[in-house]
Amino acid sequence: MPCYYVDRFDGTVVLDDVGVELPDLNAARDYVRTVLTEMMSAESATGEAARCRAAVRDASGRRVLEASLVLTMSPQAAPATP
Repeated sequence: MPCYYVDRFDGTVVLDDVGVELPDLNAARDYVRTVLTEMMSAESATGEAARCRAAVRDASGRRVLEASLVLTMSPQAAPATP
């Protein structure tokens, strides 16, 4: 089974030196989707924006996929009270 390495970028860089065995690139896409969701869940709620990015490398070190998740929040004015 192929090994994929998922490097993570969310303000700090975490290079994957262990990897995960997955059947194919489609499985790697599903895996990185889960990784990004977990990264976003762990983000601090202190700002109005957060971005998480992951780059997937195959066993030869070639980048085969890159994905990112961006969350933006804008303050909403409170409705006027009649």
